[in-house]
Amino acid sequence: MAKTTALQRMKKALKIDEHKLDKFLAYYYENAALSDDDLKMLEKYRKAWSFLSLGRTYDMALAMLMKDYKIQERQARYIISEASYLFGHVQTIDKQAKKMASANYFRLLSNIARSNGDIEAASRAWERADKLEGLHDEDKIGLNPDDFLRAAKFIFTDNVNVLIQQQKRADDE
Repeated sequence: MAKTTALQRMKKALKIDEHKLDKFLAYYYENAALSDDDLKMLEKYRKAWSFLSLGRTYDMALAMLMKDYKIQERQARYIISEASYLFGHVQTIDKQAKKMASANYFRLLSNIARSNGDIEAASRAWERADKLEGLHDEDKIGLNPDDFLRAAKFIFTDNVNVLIQQQKRADDE
């Protein structure tokens, strides 16, 4: 019996407490004040996440946190997982960041080509940048006007039993 409670306590201790991170989310969304200890912890979260978002491996980020803050590996793992909860997963953000970096690169190439007098190359590079940013994509609207042009099917009947059955279905709902 004692082993079960110890196991339950251990599982509870190893789980990320999402309510613990609410104060950090409130700091970003509502400009709530943080204590000095919380600001130091936020710095650790930022450093871990920025290190991962720069393309470093998980093990490199782990070693960096352990070295810089003189903490154990388990604590560093917690910091990394909580940072991904706070700031988002790096893989999703990494794809968006690469897309924006490519768009900025094409804009830079466009400016260089324009300064050299090559207007066609400048316009092609600028169009590629716009395409990467999705400026030429159609906006998706929830309603399709073609749906309203379809003819509706109406069935007329003089059978009273059909009306009674429909009223029973409506009452049941």
